[in-house]
Amino acid sequence: MVEFIPPQEDLIIEGHHPNTANSVLELHRLLAIFLASKSFSALRINFPGEGFDPIYQIQEVEEDEITRLLLTLAITARVIDDREGRTLEKLGSRCGQIENFSKEEDIQDLNLREACNKIIHAKKIRFDRDGGDVDYHFNPTIYLYGEQRGVPWKATLEIVEFSKEYYSLVCHF
Repeated sequence: MVEFIPPQEDLIIEGHHPNTANSVLELHRLLAIFLASKSFSALRINFPGEGFDPIYQIQEVEEDEITRLLLTLAITARVIDDREGRTLEKLGSRCGQIENFSKEEDIQDLNLREACNKIIHAKKIRFDRDGGDVDYHFNPTIYLYGEQRGVPWKATLEIVEFSKEYYSLVCHF
């Protein structure tokens, strides 16, 4: 077995080169879930304990799919950002906020790189929803919780702003 070294190796940036065209599709799916959630909720006729409802069953996949999409997008963005010298940190603007619960509470804007870090390292995820306990739908805001160097944090991720920032900064690499 022989390691292959491409002849153009010195001409390209090293590291992973994810296909960011796939990220555009993933962003579309992410936004579509949030934007469709209320419409799905309006179609339900039976709720748990009241009888079978296929729409309710279909809508049950939202949380898992949102988590999968966010992780895929966050990992892709971090790989690209690390390869490109942390440009997201330099260029990114607000897509939410971060609260650090140290001795004094500290609230700051959440840029795209830090949003990706929080998605990857979250220990707990909560969704923002309307409509009560049974007839609910998701709003395009997610709350992520974790800890960094022993200090707990809470990140509020605004999905629409995250998607716009992501497309503007990541999908062109």
